[in-house]
Amino acid sequence: MPILVITRPAPAGERFAAALGVGTDVKVVLAPLQRIEAVKTDPLPERIEGVIFTSANGVGQADRFSLLAGLPAWCVGDRTAEAAEGAGFKAISAGGNAENLVDLILAGSSAGPLVHLRGEHVVGGVCARLNAAGIVCAERVVYRQVALTLEMEAAEALAGNDPVVLPLFSPRSTSILARSAPFRAPLHVVAISAAAAEAAGALEPATLRVTRRPSAKEMLSETRSAVLGLTQAGSLEAPPEPG
Repeated sequence: MPILVITRPAPAGERFAAALGVGTDVKVVLAPLQRIEAVKTDPLPERIEGVIFTSANGVGQADRFSLLAGLPAWCVGDRTAEAAEGAGFKAISAGGNAENLVDLILAGSSAGPLVHLRGEHVVGGVCARLNAAGIVCAERVVYRQVALTLEMEAAEALAGNDPVVLPLFSPRSTSILARSAPFRAPLHVVAISAAAAEAAGALEPATLRVTRRPSAKEMLSETRSAVLGLTQAGSLEAPPEPG
């Protein structure tokens, strides 16, 4: 039986598992490798014309500040944009990664000032690149991603013989997992980006898929394909029922 190990922080991991909708022939193990914690930060600049979000976790911290309803929110992807819309912002999705987000802002009508509400660990240098291009941007670290140890059920799965499908959503979570390597189980990794795929090399995966675009939709599609490939292979190789 294939095992699906999901390492996303809660509640994102639960949402991803529910959206996959895998059948009973696949065991699902939720094993978050990071915990999201709010952190104190400096007050926001007095004048803000828009907010930048590179994760839904940043959106979750926005209600700590007196931000105007309907303020434009430049979002890295669709899931983050959905969260921003739900929080009362006018969301614009880049549908991709930090590179796409910077390009979208530079191509838009906003001249700033903007503020990026982000986590302690982030890639892309969004604010620095915008400031270099002449758009005033401040940033505030509003949450931290605390590394967690691998839970026992996931450790047992990774030490077993059954194939493990392993969707990986960031280079950081991949590096955290690699601290517990090597693993005995054949790993079928789905990486959200080239950077996550590079970090996954330390896991010595049996197969490695990289999404065409770094989005939740692409991760769902590629993970379903990986699971389906294993379940179909298992059904083809299974011996016939006696009698």
